[in-house]
Amino acid sequence: MPLEPLKIKDLLLAAAGEIADHVEILTELDCALGDGDHGTTMKKLTNVMFDEIKTWNQTTNLKTGLESLTDALEDVSGGSAGPLFGAFIYGMAEAADPDAPNTDTFIKSILLGAYDEFFATSKAVVGDKTMMDAIYPATEVIRSSTADMKTTLKKAAQAARTGSDNTTGMLAKFGRARYIGDRCLGHKDPGSVTFAFFYEGLAKGYLA
Repeated sequence: MPLEPLKIKDLLLAAAGEIADHVEILTELDCALGDGDHGTTMKKLTNVMFDEIKTWNQTTNLKTGLESLTDALEDVSGGSAGPLFGAFIYGMAEAADPDAPNTDTFIKSILLGAYDEFFATSKAVVGDKTMMDAIYPATEVIRSSTADMKTTLKKAAQAARTGSDNTTGMLAKFGRARYIGDRCLGHKDPGSVTFAFFYEGLAKGYLA
């Protein structure tokens, strides 16, 4: 099938919506580990995503659209979550090929590109109790999957959720949580939970 801008629109709106629907949970999690502003920041970022992506139509050049989205996200303030989420979307924009042979190839390319830019920016690895604990396992599913994209995104979402759940037993290596030592044990990293919601939204959006 040819590249479908509206399919990508559905995907990203669903991902943003899944995060936006759970900002209270993200705030509660961050109150335990940080300064409690993660949910507020993600609400700002997803509002920008809604405003930008809702204008896309069947003739939208997706690379241009993702670049415009990146520029808009860069204007949002809110601690480290803003630049890190922005880096993820920037990676999508960099990897976007408007001449991709089909929609599923495009989806895979932008999600792998998102990981590459996120890693280059954050330097975090699995086990550091960060967003990466959800992003990396989801990306590895996407990278290695030979299944259809519907199945791939569902499995990626499951991997992201499991990775996020695993942060409960980790000591933090980044952010404010690293200063509280053992007191961060028993709490999920809010950034990883954010990306668990993000990938779950992608899976739902693919079915839209």
